[in-house]
Parts: sequence; C-alpha cells; structure tokens
Amino acid sequence: MQKIVILSFVPSTLLAENIKLDDIVVSATKVSQTIEDTTASAQVITKEEIRQRGYVSVIDAINSFAGVGFTQNGGMGGLTKVYIRGVGGGRVLVLVDGIRFQDPSSKYGADFSRIMLSNVERIELISGAQSGVWGADASAGVINIITTKAHNKGFHNGINLQYGSYNTQEIGAYSSYKNKKYSAKLSVNQYKTDGYSSQSPYGSDIDNYEDDNYKNRTIDISLGYNFTKNDKITVQAIDILTKNNNDTYSVGKGTENVDMEVRTKTHLYNIAYNKKIQNNQINLRYNRAEFKKDELDAKKGIKNYKGTTDEVELHDTIQYGEKNYMLVGASYKGDNIEITKVNKNHSKHDIDSNALFFTNNNFINKFIITESLRRDDYSNFGNKITGKLGLKYNITKESSIKTNYGTGYNAPSLLMILNPNGKPNNNLEAENTKSFDITGEYKGASLTYFYNSVDNLISYNKREKQHINIDGTSTFKGIELKYSSAIGNDFYYDLSYTYLLAKDKNGIDLRRRVKDTYKVSMDYYFNEKVNLNFNGEYIGKRYDDMLSIKDPAKTKGRQTGEYFIGNIVTNYEFNNNSNLYLKINNIFDRYYQVVDGYSTSPRAFYIGLNTNF
Repeated sequence: MQKIVILSFVPSTLLAENIKLDDIVVSATKVSQTIEDTTASAQVITKEEIRQRGYVSVIDAINSFAGVGFTQNGGMGGLTKVYIRGVGGGRVLVLVDGIRFQDPSSKYGADFSRIMLSNVERIELISGAQSGVWGADASAGVINIITTKAHNKGFHNGINLQYGSYNTQEIGAYSSYKNKKYSAKLSVNQYKTDGYSSQSPYGSDIDNYEDDNYKNRTIDISLGYNFTKNDKITVQAIDILTKNNNDTYSVGKGTENVDMEVRTKTHLYNIAYNKKIQNNQINLRYNRAEFKKDELDAKKGIKNYKGTTDEVELHDTIQYGEKNYMLVGASYKGDNIEITKVNKNHSKHDIDSNALFFTNNNFINKFIITESLRRDDYSNFGNKITGKLGLKYNITKESSIKTNYGTGYNAPSLLMILNPNGKPNNNLEAENTKSFDITGEYKGASLTYFYNSVDNLISYNKREKQHINIDGTSTFKGIELKYSSAIGNDFYYDLSYTYLLAKDKNGIDLRRRVKDTYKVSMDYYFNEKVNLNFNGEYIGKRYDDMLSIKDPAKTKGRQTGEYFIGNIVTNYEFNNNSNLYLKINNIFDRYYQVVDGYSTSPRAFYIGLNTNF
C-alpha cells in the first residue's frame, strides 16, 4: 500500500525504484519535512525522473507539474514566464539552493533560460501564496531548485553526453567527495545548439528564416566542513554564462531575420553556518545573486542590464515534542539595478527591505496545523504583513484532506516603474493576493479546488507602452485532478487535469491562460534494462491578446491553443551506473505557437548517455 501513497504525491519513477515517502522532503516552511508531514500544496520531481523523461531545460521539468503553465518567446534562451494556477511572472519566487534567482533588473522575475538540468537533484513546487514564509516575490508560489550534493562517502564521479537535432550538443561532468569532516562537489556543464528562428509569422515555415543559436556554460562548486557533529559551514558558488541570438523588436522592422546577440552572466554565492544546541537548530546565511545582460546589437532602449541582490538571514528552529517545531527569524535584502541605454545614459537604483517572520507547526493526533506570519518593511513601499494557515487531517493511512489559506503581495520591480523602453509609471502600486485551496487525497488520486484573488494586478498596456494596475480584483480559480497508479509490475502512469478561469473584475479573460490542460506520463518496463516513457500535454483554448487593460480590444487576438504535444524516450540501462537514451520530442510533428509570432520546435531527435563511477 505504501507504493500507492507515494504515487499520489510524486512521479512514477519513484515507485519503480521503491523509494519511500519519507525520503522525499520539501521546504514549504524553510524546514525540511516529508511531503506526508506538510500541509502545503506541494509537488516534487527528482533527478531520476528528469533523466527518465529526457528533460533538458528547467521549464520542461516544471511544466510536468499539475497546475503549471508557461509561455516562451521562441526556443532555448527565449523569454519564459511560468504560471502557477494562472498567476505568474515575478509573482513566482524561484530559489536555487535557497538563493533567490529573481533578477531585480528584469520585469519578469527569474530567467529560466539560464538554468540547465544536468546538475539538478530535484525541484520542489509549493503552490499558493507563500509570502507569509518567503516575502514579496512568493505571492503565487515557490519553485525551489536543488542541485546535487556530496551525499555519499568517498569519491563519486559522473559524465553526461547528448547530441541531437539543430546540432544540439551537451557535455557535463561532476565529481564529489565526502568524509566525516569534509564534503566537496564540482560540476561543469556545456550546452549549445544552432536552434531555429525565434520569431516566425503564424503558419509559416521556420526553415525560411535564419537560426537563432544558444550556448550555456555552468560551473557549480560547493564545499562543506563539520567543526563538530553540531557545527557545520558550507560555501557554494555557481557561475553561469549564456550567449544567444534573438530576433528582437529592439533592433528594427522585419525582426524574423534580424539578430541581436545577447550575453548574460549569472553569479550565485552562498555561505551558511548551522549550529545545533539541544533542541535549537540555528542557521545563519548570506546569499548574493548577480545578474548581467548585454544586448550587444540593440539600436534603441537599454543596452546593458545589471541586477544584484544581497540577503542576510538568521533563523532558529526550535523543536518541541517529537515533530512539533517553531521557527523564528529575521532577514535583510538589498536590491540594486544599473541600466545603460544605447545613448550611454547610465543610472542606478536601490531598494532595501527588512523582515521578521515566525512559523509554528504542530501534530495533534491525526491533525497537522501550520501557522506563519511575516512583516516586511520596504524602503519605497512601507510595510506589509502577510500570513499563512494550513490544516491537514489524516482520515486513514491512505486518505487525507488538507486546506491552506494565505495572503501575499507583489511589489512592482524598479524596471516596471522606470520602464526605460516606454513610459514610466511612478504611481504603480503593489498587488495584494489572497489564496485558498482544499485537497482531498485517496490512494493515488487527489482533487484540489483553488481560488486566488489579486487586487491591482500589474500588467503591461501595449497601447500606452507602460505598466499599469488593473483596477479591482482579478480572480484565478479552478480545480486540479491528479491520478497515478500501476498496472501489474511493468506499467505505471501519471495523469493530471487542470481547469482554470482567470478573469479581471469585469469577467474578461486574462491573456495567455489556458482553461483546460491535460498532462500524461506513462512508463513501461520491458525488462530490468529497457523502459519506454511517453509524456505529453493537451493545451485547450488560449488567446494571445491582452483584454484586461483600461481600453480593452474587441478581439481576443490569435487563438494559440487546442493542440497535443507528445514526447517519447527509450532508456537502456547498461548497469546500475550507466544508461543510454533516445528521445523524440513532438513525436507527431504538431505545428503550434505558445506566443503568437514566436516559433516552437517541430519533431526533434536526441541521443544521450549518463554514467556514474
């Protein structure tokens, strides 16, 4: 029965590998817990399933979660926005090993095109307003990307190779070492592809346009030292360089064949000290994230962007009882942006904030109760108090019901206010969010109803060329249905369906939100060495134009939905340490566009090898 319970929370690969539920942890409250012990609406995908399904980009993996959608301007390197239950962009907090991956010099939050999957151990998704735990950027939810660590004693090494369509090449290697006192890990990954034209008019042949290439080089190094069994210090640095050619509107007309070379540099740093004193677990950490983007061929607007976030946090987790705990803490965050226009006009801007936060978690018979409260004080927006309340009741070992209510807010970024490529809006206000969900779970099935309301939703008015607040309350409500099971010992499947209604105060649909989304993943094991995975999604109606502005258009714009995309992956296990895979993306060669005027890949073929030693 334990296997079926696992399936209700995590991908089927874990079932195949007989991993116990207690092995899966999430960080919904900044404290590691099993999914079984959290009230949050949480989903997890592991490194094993990422490889089994042949995912390459973080978007591929995140999009496998129920309730998640995305838009992408072209292929690898294109602007990507993730939506959790219809709410997205900068409202989704993205963490990489606890470091905020929100670029303060961007209007859109995290730049997912900079993150590759070869070094990722697992990805956690927490849906709903999480500002009561994490602050402003988490009004829609939290995505926590966790990289591989030196878990096992001794030396461990690995290599990954891939080649495929569009002259796509990837090579990566990692090495780790751990003993009683020390731990270390180094990983290096190089990815490049000739790609395809990022822009093409709907219905046209992308072969008629030039290719837009993409390159990514990522280095990740981490060190750990145990002074005693209760004192540990860790240091980590991640360095990411990307280069791509984009068809861009900042160059001029006829953009499908006009390239602008874009280079980005990302540096993530973390130093953390952990000290255990009886029932207290004290954590002190400093994070720094640096983002730089150079649009080398820009003829107007901004040419160089630089954003920096410094964060210091101290918190204490106080254990009382077997599983009960209380977390109290304080933090400081400073955001800085520097922008240089084509005319060499240079400017700098800063925002600072301080926070106090508190979380309490109790197990009372069959109930789990979690309460969180947080106060943030901003240098330019005053103070905000947000909270979260979660309750779970375990009816039996195989069934439960849980509910969450949270409040959140999303402060407009400096670049939204300044809007150097359009009109500034100094009157832009922060959004206020309320979210509610209730979930019933039984064996491998779960049904969730969610309702999110956002006051003063921030959007972009194409006509006025500035960011505005949509007056009144925009609502995002719907259901998530998930079912996972097995047929015999060889066939496993995961199914999900999301129904979403995203509307402004006048009942007008918000653009680029999908009403009906179906997702499927099926695994068949021919024997111990060979398995076949089929994964895909059906996207229902989705309209590209923006209706929710002060002067709404009469048309919904192009309909960019109503299609099914399927992918297939065959894995061959040489032994416990090596596997060869062949994958076909978009196996039915379906023509579609996620964003009107931006290309997507036709059928593509890839072959790869993973080995550990």
